[in-house]
Amino acid sequence: MIFSSFRWNDSTVLELDQAVSAYIQYRFKRMNLVTGFPEPIPLDYFIKDLDRLNLEDRVELPTVFHFHYELGLVLAGMGHTVGDETPLAIFIQYKNAKKRAPRKSRLKSIPLKSLERPTWSEYKGAFQHIQNELLDGNCYQVNLTYPFDFETEENLDPREIRDFFMSRKNLGAYAHTTYYGEEMILSNSPECLFQYDNGKLFSMPIKGTVKKGRDWREDWKKLIADEKQAGELLMIVDLIRNDMNRLERPVTRIKKLKAPLLVPGLLHQYALLSVKIENSLSLLKVLECMFPGGSITGAPKRRVMSIIQNIERFQRGIYCGSTLLCMGRRKTASINIRTATLSPADRLWRYGAGGGITLLSRPVEEFQEMESKVASFLTLIKTPGY
Repeated sequence: MIFSSFRWNDSTVLELDQAVSAYIQYRFKRMNLVTGFPEPIPLDYFIKDLDRLNLEDRVELPTVFHFHYELGLVLAGMGHTVGDETPLAIFIQYKNAKKRAPRKSRLKSIPLKSLERPTWSEYKGAFQHIQNELLDGNCYQVNLTYPFDFETEENLDPREIRDFFMSRKNLGAYAHTTYYGEEMILSNSPECLFQYDNGKLFSMPIKGTVKKGRDWREDWKKLIADEKQAGELLMIVDLIRNDMNRLERPVTRIKKLKAPLLVPGLLHQYALLSVKIENSLSLLKVLECMFPGGSITGAPKRRVMSIIQNIERFQRGIYCGSTLLCMGRRKTASINIRTATLSPADRLWRYGAGGGITLLSRPVEEFQEMESKVASFLTLIKTPGY
């Protein structure tokens, strides 16, 4: 059983099923999810397929790519840091696509029991390491993340999990789910890596977060007046503008520099950038220039990715990667924040959270922001106590 669902608009869910082809790509092989057997097809073949698919091309079958964060390390020339058994991407082509109202679920909530989470001592040590890198002039901002592990009280049907999740109110614009055999992805992402539409490419980086109170407009005044939060956003906007300018040298335009974005329990600030694509551009070229998203790495990107590899002791995987939906000529890629991976049969869930650190950051505030992002997801799925 393999299926995907995407938030289409406020009242509609796109459901994809009957996988024609599906596999997990590793460096030197891929796992065929339809047959259940490994195939000796190396990453080079997958890369060539990405190079053959252009932004303006029409796909005959609805296609979903889940790009793991570690694929970005390979594309950045840091493949030596990635193990041979590390998943790099998931590729699924579907026969059926249907838009419908969200399904009703028998689930009223998803109770989760916490298993493991970062300690304050561990976080503070990593924070200080990053501060030293900042003080030495090696970087300007680093996005530090951690996994939070949970278990459910009972085995839950993946279809029930999907229906419950996709029926939640206030889902992120790029919310989606995929079940591929024994594993599942739940993403409530509000963030766009890129979206291609009629010759234009858009990106919407999010940087800057506060807890949402009774009056979000008052919270917004405080957020945009915060020097540290403003600096975070401006640095990432500059990074992404440079990334987009590498796309055959277009001229990137900033449509919005600071705009409010409300999600469950939190208020973000975001920017909107666009470029006009004059010539044919391959998906591989877009990924080489823009993936992984600057908001989940930091600046300068390649240097920060190396620092992250030295500090974070877990693979990010789908979290901080991107999910690309190709439908006809529509191509939309999220940045997978607010994202959980789970094994329904084993009752295990892993949720990633973190935030950008600059010289103006304070460890207690950053730790609390990370916890708030976890609480936002648990609130969405109505975990008791949130």
